[in-house]
Amino acid sequence: MTQGLDRLEDGSVNLGPLPGAMGFWTAVNGRLVNDPNNYEAGRRANTARIDIENAPLQPWTLALTNHRQDNYIASEPYTRCKPAGGPRQIMSPYGFEIVQMPEIQRIYILTVSNAMSYRTIYMDGRAHPQEILRPTYLGHAIGHWEKDTLVVDTVGFSERSWTNRDGLPTTDQLHLIERFTRNSATTMDYTVTIDDPGAYTAPWTTGFGLEWNPDVEVFEYICQENNVSPDSMIGAGRSSLIVP
Repeated sequence: MTQGLDRLEDGSVNLGPLPGAMGFWTAVNGRLVNDPNNYEAGRRANTARIDIENAPLQPWTLALTNHRQDNYIASEPYTRCKPAGGPRQIMSPYGFEIVQMPEIQRIYILTVSNAMSYRTIYMDGRAHPQEILRPTYLGHAIGHWEKDTLVVDTVGFSERSWTNRDGLPTTDQLHLIERFTRNSATTMDYTVTIDDPGAYTAPWTTGFGLEWNPDVEVFEYICQENNVSPDSMIGAGRSSLIVP
């Protein structure tokens, strides 16, 4: 058990602010892979935990990733105010908040940017539905604690959802296992295992660090108001099916 961390009445680690305080999390250079073809490669340090050649991409997956980078990820749903699931939610540049509600056995992850959406994680021991899930941007998430690590298991993603900022494709066979481990009052480790036989030849794991931003609140974000990023909505995006 990690010492010195604030805990809730049920003994679980508090993944949010101290009682009466404010704050939220942001990613530290959130990337899943180091990709020399990434459109930002010249101005962002390669600090991901693995290189893209060590990720088990199928040939079509690598080709589509390179195509997206060539077009400056102009067709990304995120820039069109669509919800971001999985790692993409955690990579959101303006941060996110984790709200634990043990009284109803749920955890919510609230995102500031893009659709200002939230993800529900069911903590009541339920399994994923046996019937075929209607694919969605955020999927169906269930969670549990492994000691002081929150483990989130998610299925039911739509292929329209980009679950990462790296442009790596996924299919509706995607199964994510995310782990949130608060190491201190100001740091948390995020790891994710990606199991998608439609896009990858084997499951693989990566992640990045998170840092705490104290004494600030999440703020209102209207995605299409005063849009100052028109360059991210051109090119392939003009004919994309995800354009609002």
